[in-house]
Amino acid sequence: MKPTITQIWMNLPEEYRTDASKYVIIPISYEKDLTFGTGTSKGPKEIINASKHLEYYDDQFDCEPFEQGIKIESQLNLNEVTPEEMVKQISNFIPQKFIIALGGDHATTIGTVKGLEQYHQEFSVIQFDAHVDFRDSWNGSNLNHACVATQISKKHELLQIGIRSMDIDEKEKLNQTSNIHTISTYEFNLERIKSMLPKLKEKVFITIDVDVFDPSFMKNTGTPEPGGLTWNQIIDSLKLIFKEKKVIGADIVEFAPIYNFEAEAYALAKLAYKIMALDSSNSNTLAK
Repeated sequence: MKPTITQIWMNLPEEYRTDASKYVIIPISYEKDLTFGTGTSKGPKEIINASKHLEYYDDQFDCEPFEQGIKIESQLNLNEVTPEEMVKQISNFIPQKFIIALGGDHATTIGTVKGLEQYHQEFSVIQFDAHVDFRDSWNGSNLNHACVATQISKKHELLQIGIRSMDIDEKEKLNQTSNIHTISTYEFNLERIKSMLPKLKEKVFITIDVDVFDPSFMKNTGTPEPGGLTWNQIIDSLKLIFKEKKVIGADIVEFAPIYNFEAEAYALAKLAYKIMALDSSNSNTLAK
């Protein structure tokens, strides 16, 4: 299935969205066999629409990431394909750049990680999520969004942050697994994250399921869970990760824009730009 033309990030002038751009945004429209709410296939479009309201300058990290270029690839429309074909198409679409993929349900991360394996021999995955996603199969597929950690952990260590919901079978599996490290919201603090980071490879990919946020901040998501993390807790966690590790990319998934979602779409556009700002500011620091 051919990708379709999508929007322009922040309405940037053409000179800042060329093939030479450092940052590449990959919109992925996909949702299949969901466990609760629907609408995640519409998330990428609304996040990109909201990006036109962002300031070019990030005052928190004192940089303008757009100067290094931000290109959006054409949107992948994968709702009509099988989970296996979804993974294949996404993995074949991943460039050797700093990517930010916009989902789509969380199953898209399986394809994104597979695509990154073409360019990075070893890396770990940091998963911000309300759920452990550690089922063997769900709704007849092992490539469901409830199976993301199961699939990724076959080749990569995972650090899960913000967890507050799991099945008893998932809990028993976690107790028998050595390469998945979990920090629940009940025990969340930066020192705990810092103590876990040495267990991971030097390179990391960050996947952010937006249900990691508390529903008071992020209502439009497929499976909201009370007791989530705040914006500042997420940003502080990302600051620490970028300081301690080499981040090779990220994704933002499970945004389901159904009702009164404009502020949330803007927040997620800003989250994507914060990730670029963290990479940019850390690169500038290393260059000095």
